[in-house]
Amino acid sequence: MQGVRTVWFSHITFFVNSVCHIWGNQAWNTGDLSKNNWWVGVLAFGEGWHNNHHAFEYSARHGLEWWQIDFTWYIIQFFETVGLATNIKVPTDAQKRKKSFAISNNTYK
Repeated sequence: MQGVRTVWFSHITFFVNSVCHIWGNQAWNTGDLSKNNWWVGVLAFGEGWHNNHHAFEYSARHGLEWWQIDFTWYIIQFFETVGLATNIKVPTDAQKRKKSFAISNNTYK
């Protein structure tokens, strides 16, 4: 079973780093080809929100919208609740406004 876990982990990691630089959409002006891809987000426990990750590399949360499934973030929140994680960093609204492509349509005010 260890071999299956290792192969799965490796394939998902490489999958994120290839698929999420080709297919998906960009919400943030990152100056690169990173994309958010919802189905990779589900398979990779939130890592498919790759444009979010490139925009806010320090963020513990990759699924920045309520509908962006991010299982890793849910686990981090649980750890924070039980005292196993502290000083969790996520982007502020001001940081989002600065990098957003949506400024022109007033998505972020």
